[in-house]
Amino acid sequence: MAGSAKRVIPQYQRAQEAVLEILRTQHLQAGAKVPSERELALRFGLSRMTVRRGVEDLVRRGVLVRAGTAGTRVANVSVMRVMDTLHAYSMTDMVKGSGALPGSRLLVFAPGSASRELAGRLAISPGDGVITIRRVRTADGVPFCVETSILPAARVPGLAGQDLAQNASLYGLLRARYGIVPEGRDSEISLCAVTEEDAALLGIEAGINVLLYRSLVRDTAGVPVEMTSSVSHPQRVVFRSQSAQLKL
Repeated sequence: MAGSAKRVIPQYQRAQEAVLEILRTQHLQAGAKVPSERELALRFGLSRMTVRRGVEDLVRRGVLVRAGTAGTRVANVSVMRVMDTLHAYSMTDMVKGSGALPGSRLLVFAPGSASRELAGRLAISPGDGVITIRRVRTADGVPFCVETSILPAARVPGLAGQDLAQNASLYGLLRARYGIVPEGRDSEISLCAVTEEDAALLGIEAGINVLLYRSLVRDTAGVPVEMTSSVSHPQRVVFRSQSAQLKL
């Protein structure tokens, strides 16, 4: 039957996924050289023309850069984050404002109960329901931070993990479905040693010091709506002050 036919993935897309898998599994850093088109073609049983098309597409997306006779290398993707602004920009908007295509991969979507400390920060009662969302955020397909958000469950009834599929914006959902407009933000930044899990997700060495960004986000009425923290890739995130006038 025509409706049961499986979608055939073009060969050049197979080549792209193969290259991205090499970047992930070998933890290649910005500036690292990737195997030549000839090596990739032999490794994956594809024609060099097919591999070249896949690599060129990754170059256009900003994942890779051509370095002349030095070969093809991993691009240095930088996401600009405003540090001292009171406005609660979404991560999606910040990535777009940096000239990249935003993306995410959902790792955890878990209901739970608020501890006394967490309840105090979110202005709810201890034991009240909360939802923890943990995602890898990407810019042009390259991971740049691991982000954890905690929301009061009572404010987002019916929210499910599948709502955040297909790179959906959490702030977009809050506005469209719940009428919640994230507005104010209290934030802080510090150093922390990256865990093995986060290091593997970001493609960096475990235990090194990275920037940890935390914020408490409020709606237009000043009521807390989200606590968030993000562990940033040391070469792919740049923090700027409000005076830098990042345009979103």
